[in-house]
Amino acid sequence: MNATAGQARILESGARNGPDRCDPSAAGECRGSMWRLPALLAGIMLCGIAAGAHAGLYKWTDERGIVHYSDKLPPDAVNRASIQLNREGIAVKETGQAPTAAEQEARRAQEQQKRERDHERLVAERRDRALLDSYTDENEIDLAKTRALATIEGQIASARSYVVQIAKRREQLEAQKAEHSGKAVPAAIGSELASIDAELARQAVFITGKQKEAAAAAARYDSDKRRFHELKSSASDALGSPKPTRLFAAQPATGVASR
Repeated sequence: MNATAGQARILESGARNGPDRCDPSAAGECRGSMWRLPALLAGIMLCGIAAGAHAGLYKWTDERGIVHYSDKLPPDAVNRASIQLNREGIAVKETGQAPTAAEQEARRAQEQQKRERDHERLVAERRDRALLDSYTDENEIDLAKTRALATIEGQIASARSYVVQIAKRREQLEAQKAEHSGKAVPAAIGSELASIDAELARQAVFITGKQKEAAAAAARYDSDKRRFHELKSSASDALGSPKPTRLFAAQPATGVASR
């Protein structure tokens, strides 16, 4: 290893202050200086060796599959997988391949899907808690379903009754219009007929919407009942409750047609 400028100055200073420069009256101090100089040089050399050992090498592979070794990574290899080696060839640090744009997009999509699944699971857990807090048994769900459907059916019945009334009025207007055969029909009759036709169309849409609402409500209550039964059964199984043994096939209840 070549001596640095500082080391050269130390050596030169040591040479000037060698044994031939010592004062005979201070022989002990001269001998001490001679021992300190080799120790100082050895420390400097060890520091240089340690610094070189930490420098190490980088091992990386290019796009053609060729393995390279270099004391530092070139710009086109920064995003590639690499291994840092010390002077003994032992791996001290490993860096993985930087993800491509497609891989980053796929990772973001996976993370988004995970967030959506977590959200769905959270919503389901809240719905289960609300279901257990709202009902004590399945009969209460049946009662709530009956009440909800009765309300919707009442709205449909009212709309149909209204349709019958305005339909009768329309028949009266058509009769009046027929009396003016060959003559100009009064504008009031034509205007009222147009208004009734528009109202009949609105009521038809309303009734259809309520029928769909009734079907959705019935399906929702049936689903809640099934889920309630599952939750209660799971709770019973967790507590170790014995399940009743069915000795005979279930028979349809009286008054209920079997399918």
